[in-house]
Amino acid sequence: MKQIAVRTGWLVAAMLAVSALIVMGQGAWTAVAFINVSFLLSLLPLSLGGLLFVYERGFFNGFAYGFRRLRRNRTKVERYLEEAAAEHETEEPLSPRRFAITYPLLFSGLLLFLVMIAAGYAVQ
Repeated sequence: MKQIAVRTGWLVAAMLAVSALIVMGQGAWTAVAFINVSFLLSLLPLSLGGLLFVYERGFFNGFAYGFRRLRRNRTKVERYLEEAAAEHETEEPLSPRRFAITYPLLFSGLLLFLVMIAAGYAVQ
């Protein structure tokens, strides 16, 4: 858990640094420009972390299984032979991969997203 917090902190710091560099590169530095750039940059890790989270939970396993079954277009003899062979084998479901960066991406994007929404309302 501590490692997730450390990685999240580093990602937030990196996104804020990149936001500052982008705003400085644009010329005139304003708080609103910094908040806007930070908000938009927070959407990238939030989306990527969300996709990895959904993938890790196995949401797409049902779709993949359905397409595998659809792709199999065989004769009845081949299906009977396959069913007979399947009775003797136990098919273990494939577990999706786990990524160490999923939660830091998700948490850093969400944290920066919410902070920038609050900062945007505070500035106005």
